[in-house]
Amino acid sequence: MLLPVLLWLLAACSGPRQVSSLALAEPVTIDGDFNDWPSAALNSNLIDDFDVAIGNDDRFVYIAVNFRNNRTWQMARDHGFRMFFDNGNQLRRSFGIVFPTGIVEALGDFPGARQSYLENPGWQNMPENQRLVQQAEQQLGERVQVIRRTERRDRIRPTLVSTERLEANGILVGVSGSSRVMSLEVRIPLDDGSGDFFAITPDNNGRFYIDFEIEPLSYEEITGENPTFETVETADRRDPTGRQTRTRQQLSVSNPRLYAQLSYIFQERVRVTLSEQN
Repeated sequence: MLLPVLLWLLAACSGPRQVSSLALAEPVTIDGDFNDWPSAALNSNLIDDFDVAIGNDDRFVYIAVNFRNNRTWQMARDHGFRMFFDNGNQLRRSFGIVFPTGIVEALGDFPGARQSYLENPGWQNMPENQRLVQQAEQQLGERVQVIRRTERRDRIRPTLVSTERLEANGILVGVSGSSRVMSLEVRIPLDDGSGDFFAITPDNNGRFYIDFEIEPLSYEEITGENPTFETVETADRRDPTGRQTRTRQQLSVSNPRLYAQLSYIFQERVRVTLSEQN
């Protein structure tokens, strides 16, 4: 069976959280069900918005995430959940996966559906649109994107990759959830020295970083509208006569609520130290 849970080491101040990976004697089944993890493997203190378990054997890193913050879960469900892997010496965000890719990404297959889904809460209640959203929800465990960059100037562009291709490269993903909560697991290979395109390369101390992120598509990408700023004048509160004015820049968009929603970005960085295998 699995070895006992190792001590989780948490950073007490600024900088990324720090944790020691769990030593796994047997592989974890990647299905979103945590029953085959060691008892109390999920750490509730590492990240505020979800529980995390990170383990490894001599070939793979295993990551489990159980969302407990409803807003974070809803944002991940709609806009996707990113995990980047680097060792601190590599280009940050050079290799990562997006899983799930999110309902908004899946609705991109249907013209106008993404914007309508985000702008109009009642849109998805129409029978023909319910089917689209249900189809997108059913695909949460099937669609995976990969991000790979080699230069800092390269844009972060997630690319849809089939699960068959990922499995051929040693990557497995699994999700389990309902409308209220989601649990997911991923397995990522450790680089065996071959410089694998889809692998985690720890540093000489057996350390690497995981960046957990949620970043929606931009307002421009969703609506096609370019936000602008206009100069407005307001009375200077320091002038009792009310004759003097002050100017300020004010955002001008047709849907401020949607703009605020798409401005939400979640980022948490964790430094992982791999366990040594006996």
